[in-house]
Order: sequence, then structure tokens, then C-alpha cells
Amino acid sequence: MIPLAIVLSAVVAVATSAHLPVSTTKPQAQAAVDRGLFLYYAYDGDDAARSFERAAALDPRLAMAFWGVALASGPDLNTPMTADRFERGARAIRHAAALATDAGGRERDFITAMGRRYRGAFADWPADDDAYRDALLRLARESNDENVRLLAAEALVEGGGLAWSAGAPATEQTREALDLVTRVLRDDPTSAMANHLCIHLYDLAPDRAPALPCARRLDAAAFPSEAEHLAHMPAHYWIETGDYPAAVASSDRAFALLEQLPGGFDGEHARRYAKHDVGVGYSAAMMLGNYAVARVWAQRMDGVFDQAFDAVTALRFGRYADAYAADPSEFAGPSIRGWAALRLGRFAEARAIAKRVAAGNMALGYMPQLFLAGAAAADGKPDEAARWIDRARNNQRADFGGELIPLFPADEIAGALYLRHDDSTAAATAFTNALAAYPNDPRALYGLATALATQGQAAQAAATRARFQAEWKGADTGISDALP
Repeated sequence: MIPLAIVLSAVVAVATSAHLPVSTTKPQAQAAVDRGLFLYYAYDGDDAARSFERAAALDPRLAMAFWGVALASGPDLNTPMTADRFERGARAIRHAAALATDAGGRERDFITAMGRRYRGAFADWPADDDAYRDALLRLARESNDENVRLLAAEALVEGGGLAWSAGAPATEQTREALDLVTRVLRDDPTSAMANHLCIHLYDLAPDRAPALPCARRLDAAAFPSEAEHLAHMPAHYWIETGDYPAAVASSDRAFALLEQLPGGFDGEHARRYAKHDVGVGYSAAMMLGNYAVARVWAQRMDGVFDQAFDAVTALRFGRYADAYAADPSEFAGPSIRGWAALRLGRFAEARAIAKRVAAGNMALGYMPQLFLAGAAAADGKPDEAARWIDRARNNQRADFGGELIPLFPADEIAGALYLRHDDSTAAATAFTNALAAYPNDPRALYGLATALATQGQAAQAAATRARFQAEWKGADTGISDALP
């Protein structure tokens, strides 16, 4: 397998189109096929299907137009197969097969492989999808065709090709997908889909550095609004490697494209992607020290989740009076009010809220658990506080990975609690753990520097504080206020 690190890292102009030569004499039909394939590569299956359908209307004998509808009706990493999508795809590939005598050899290979995906009924989908994946992989091994390799890699990724263990791909699907994507990038670093899959393949890797050129290339491209997902993808890399300003910048570009979609935030694409993409931008902004920027993202969260995030944003930035005064119907409202009450010295009220929160739901999320940890610590119950922290940490490990990060990392909160109770050794361990999970977390860097200084480790403390100052650049909030 060719290491992705050898692929040229220069920023090149990523293509905002794709090309799949098909047997048609009508240029507009060819253009519609190409646009459909590009939109599929951007994980916009609905618009891709419409473009392939336009190609079929322009050239009713074009078998690959119907193949494209079947392709776009299938899943991607963010879109599951459904019975309705299956039926649309099955009808389309039957039509493609009936027209295949007019198609070229490579086109017939595509149609035959897709026919395996829709061979049985919807109930047979898992086995038939495996057969499709195997057929594409055989084609990819025999061919230098870029689209064959990309579609095979996509099928492998969908079939479990994102697993890593001990620093290496953990499954044959991951190894094969990585090899295919690397070969495409070696020959064509402008490929939008190869750069897209490159970032996904390294989402859970212990070393994401090989995906850096892919993030830079996608960041440098100017995509149409329907390809918003490609503009969002670099945020995965930046947030996973601790470059939170870059993650915010990528997310800003993606958000601008969401706003430009023909259907706006009510359209199919936005309904599928807006919550995730806005959530990634918001979580990156919440790691930094600029409250004004985080409030902009909180307002965007309000719009896509139909729930207010002002209170949790205020809490993150040490605006405890604002967090305390917020409507309790907001996200995690009771826990945020109780947490703010603790920091404002309203201990009796915080205890009463903690009692209600603990009694209200045994399957608590991490925000209530972190509040209850703080309440227990304030009551001089460190063991109980540690148990709540452990529960929150376990929740976060189960629910967050890759580009998804919690708004309040559990180890960061644990470190702050230990600092307040003069346990610098435990604080240093907790902050170190927070940084291992969320690189360059500035609150954890500040807390670690403080703990190290308390322990008399002056050189290490100074170096860590310098890292904190670099990450806190541009903040409008004092770190003493923002430390949880």
C-alpha cells in the first residue's frame, strides 16, 4: 500500500466537477451525468439523482443515466438505504440493463456491478450490497480508471472501512479503501471525491497528519452550494488535530453555502446536514476564547435545532449571571442554571436543583452529570464527584469521536475541580487526558500550566502557558472566567 504521506502536499485546485465518459451524442446529457456524479461525490444524492434523471430525459437510450439514478438512490456514509430508495434504484438499474447493448464495455461493467446491488428484494440488501462491493473491487483491481477506484473505495468505506487499531487500518476494507484513495490522489490530487474520502478515512486514525493536504485542498476550493458537504469536510481534520480556528473558518464557509441552497434550510440537503455541520462549527467555537464568535454559532444552532443555546454558551465563557438567568427550557437548562448557581455562590439553590436533576432521570446525559459532579465537590464529597465525572467521561467516549467533540470535555471539568480543591497532581493528570482527547484545548492547557507551576515544574509550566497563549489569541474573555 502506498503511504498517503508521499502524496504531494501542495495546494492544488480541486475540481468542482467530475467526468464519466458515457455513450451519448448529446453534450447536455453527458454534462448532466457528470454533474450527477460530482453531486454524488459531494454526498448530495437527491440532487445527484435529479441530474441523472435529466440526463435520461435528454437521452432516453442512455443506459448510464439510469445507472446513475441507481447509484444516487443508494447509501453514502451519511445516508442509509431505505425501502423507498431501494425501489427507485432497482427500477432504474433494470432499465439500465435493458439498454446496456447500446453502452460501451466499461459502462456495462458498471451496470452489471450495480445490478448485483439491487438483485434481490430490500430484505436481501446487506448480502447484495456485499456482492456489489466485491464486484466493484474486482474492477478496481483490474483498472486504472479513477471513477472505478473512487466508487470501490466509497463502497468499502460504507462497508466498515473506517476502522483503526494500534495505529494501523484494522480491517481489510480500510486497507483497500486507503490504498485506492491514495492511488487516485497520487495520479490526480485535484479529485474532490478522493480528498473527501481521504479525510473520512483518517477521522478515527491516531495520526491524522496524512490528511492535511486533503483538508487544505478542499478549503481552497470554491464549491457550488449543493456541494456544501465538501466545504464542511476540512473541519473534520482541523477539529481532530486541535486547530479550532481553522475548523471554525471551514464551518463558516460551509454555513454560507447552506444559506445559498435553493431550498435554504428547509431543503432536503440542509435537513440532512445542517445540524451536523453547524454543530461541528459551534463545538469548535466553544473550545476557543471568543464569546462573540461562539454566540454567532449559538444563534445558528438555535436556527437548526429549534432550541436555544445561549445559556450553555454563556456558561462556557464564564458569563454565569447570564447563564443563570436563561430560560430553563434551553438546552440542558436546569443543569446550566444549577452550575451557574454554584459559580455565583448560590449553594442552597444549586443543591436543590441537583436533587431535582438527580431524581429526574436515571439515564442522565453528560451535562447533568458534570453539574452533579460540581455540586458534589462543593458539598465536600470528592468520591461522589469522581463517580459523576466517570459517568460523564464514559458517556462522552461512547457518543463522541472524530470531528464530534463535547461542549464541556469531562477531563477538563475534572481538572478544574481538582485545582479548586488544591490537588494539583490529579489536576495535571486530568488536563493531560483532556489534551490527549482534544489537542490544544486552551482551557486544559491553562489548567495544566497552573497545576505544573503549583508543583514547582517551572520550565514545563512556562512552555505549556506559552502554548495556551497561542491558542487563546483573539479571545475576548479572560481565562480565569472561562476555566470551568
